[in-house]
Amino acid sequence: MALSQVDENLVPDVGAVKGVNPKNGGGDCDGAVRKPGSIEFVQVPCSCPPDRPEFLAKLNEFVAAGNARGTKVSFPTGNSDADKIERINTALVTLQNLNGPGVGCPAASTTLLAQKKALESGVDASLVPDFGANKGINPKNGGGDCDGAVRKPGSSEFVQVPCSCPPDRPEFLAKLNEFVAAGNARGIKVSFPTGNSNADKIERINTALVTLQNLNGPGVGCPAASTTLLAQKKALESGNAPPAPNPPATDSDDAQTTDSDEAQGGVDASLVPDFGANKGINPKNGGGDCDGAVRKPGSSEFVQVPCSCPPDRPEFLAKLNEFVAAGNARGTKVSFPTGNSNADKIERINTALVTLQNLNGPGVGCPAASTTLLSQKKALESGEV
Repeated sequence: MALSQVDENLVPDVGAVKGVNPKNGGGDCDGAVRKPGSIEFVQVPCSCPPDRPEFLAKLNEFVAAGNARGTKVSFPTGNSDADKIERINTALVTLQNLNGPGVGCPAASTTLLAQKKALESGVDASLVPDFGANKGINPKNGGGDCDGAVRKPGSSEFVQVPCSCPPDRPEFLAKLNEFVAAGNARGIKVSFPTGNSNADKIERINTALVTLQNLNGPGVGCPAASTTLLAQKKALESGNAPPAPNPPATDSDDAQTTDSDEAQGGVDASLVPDFGANKGINPKNGGGDCDGAVRKPGSSEFVQVPCSCPPDRPEFLAKLNEFVAAGNARGTKVSFPTGNSNADKIERINTALVTLQNLNGPGVGCPAASTTLLSQKKALESGEV
């Protein structure tokens, strides 16, 4: 297998960042999982998990050889749970042998084991909606209240939520698995369909919301406003509602329905590429400049971007929907194909980039360097060769 043939989009995300809460002179940092029966995190080297490009390069090397320092590895590209588990296994072997036999980063520096467990237990973690937000943003009142993921109606201020919300992904997945296996979340019936229809996606969001709000007991959990789940649901609902009941669709009817859906703002939010970064990282110059998502060429320093970039997901989705419905983004032709080919994925990234860079006016928006969109595009393009 050529090095360029590993599809970066299929490589499991490590689900964590390095350098969190350094201790012991910067030698130890919080990992991605907690110690058994404790609220404390397992300690891992502060350099773990590795930077994504370094990790991908080594994974490509191992997959091309079919061997990772004596351990057989493979990278199937199918969509079955078995294929996803095998990709996680290969990611784990790569992680733990990154710099030599048994010399790398521990699994606890990532959520890979939790992702694997979720797949093995039946719920496909890749189908579980993303929260679209992080906890602990802009703490107030002694750290009790933090900014949620949505703004107050008619205001620029964010709804306040507990600073512990949304929960850590592994904790959430474990509880969701428990509820789905039981078919019941503290008295509320839940299900987790695996299809690709809007109805199935909406049902998965509903189950995620019920899990979120009942995480620690009946009605005891995190508010929906700590996530963008309601916005994701609304986007799907607006794209799935026909103007009137229709007869069974032919292939031609399907194409017409898709056009109608797009005109109504029916872009499937789950197909919109993720920015791969958050705004407001390491502010400088009075809060005007922040670290972007990519490093300067030949340097360990990050490109500087406005601290407001990338934009909030709901704001971005609203503008993308507007542009796609018009087929035009301030003079640039755009489209949003829904297929699974690399060409379709690249086109969706192109439309996301144009939207990002023209968000507030012609050429007025956020730079590509505030996201990982260009590296996502490059990985797809190299995978086509």
